Amino acid sequence: MKDSHKKSALKSIMWRVWGVIFLAAVTYFFTGNWITTTWVTVLHHGVFLLIYYLHERAWMRVKRFTGFKRKIVRVFTYEIILGQGILGLITYALTGSLQQMTSITITYIWNKIWMYVVYDYLWEMS
Repeated sequence: MKDSHKKSALKSIMWRVWGVIFLAAVTYFFTGNWITTTWVTVLHHGVFLLIYYLHERAWMRVKRFTGFKRKIVRVFTYEIILGQGILGLITYALTGSLQQMTSITITYIWNKIWMYVVYDYLWEMS
């Protein structure tokens, strides 16, 4: 199914809202610092508002994968490659701690994988 630009934009905004809430909770859990939590959350989601939209539009052109395999490859490229890399850089830059960077990134990204698959499935059903 081909999404319109409007639907891709709406999916992107709603995904960011959920992501902001979840990342803020995870970051605060590991840092206990509202300033760090705010900076990590704002920077990550500011960047990923655009990344998600571009990712959605790019996958409109990919025809190689279908069905469940497509969902797995999409979530891998988005959450593992893009998400973990960028979130790792941001959290390390702001915390200076490899332990906090690893804890935040792994907790956030690995939980978002299953959330992404469910989210994508729900949008397909709409």
